Amino acid sequence: MTEINVHLFSKPEVEIDLEKARPEDFKQLGNELMARLNRVAEIVEKLEKNKWERSAGIYDLTFYKKIKIKEAREEIKNFGIKEDEIEIMEEEFDEDEVEESDDRE
Repeated sequence: MTEINVHLFSKPEVEIDLEKARPEDFKQLGNELMARLNRVAEIVEKLEKNKWERSAGIYDLTFYKKIKIKEAREEIKNFGIKEDEIEIMEEEFDEDEVEESDDRE
């Protein structure tokens, strides 16, 4: 299974110096956030059209698909998504372990 994380934004104090920011700094951050979230919308659309499942975190989105990381890298390249726009990881698991944990629930 491969996992893709898409960063949305950080805590305000990470995005901007709240105590020293000038009004124009807030406007600039607003423009940056708008551009970033518009790009996230494009990425979400491409991944979901191609059967990636989504879950949400506090500051990011996580997508899952049962494919190898090599195939996932090829897919995202074909979608026009740059690897510096996402974080991609492969999770290896034993099919038997998944079935056992499902039985315990």
